[in-house]
Amino acid sequence: MDLRRQAVSLRKAAEDKFGVTPKIKTGSRGDLSVLVNGKPVFGYKKEGTIPPVAELLARIQAVQG
Repeated sequence: MDLRRQAVSLRKAAEDKFGVTPKIKTGSRGDLSVLVNGKPVFGYKKEGTIPPVAELLARIQAVQG
């Protein structure tokens, strides 16, 4: 699955679970960031791989408090 499809899948899961729509930012080739309420949840360039959706949802929950 490519980065964009994974990002869309994450966005849908976050909307369904928390009622929040993460901001997905794409940049140069291979650059993808996920932010919630302006706070970074994930950066592909920094981490090099996308964690499972369940882990990203846990990060979103932690950012929300």
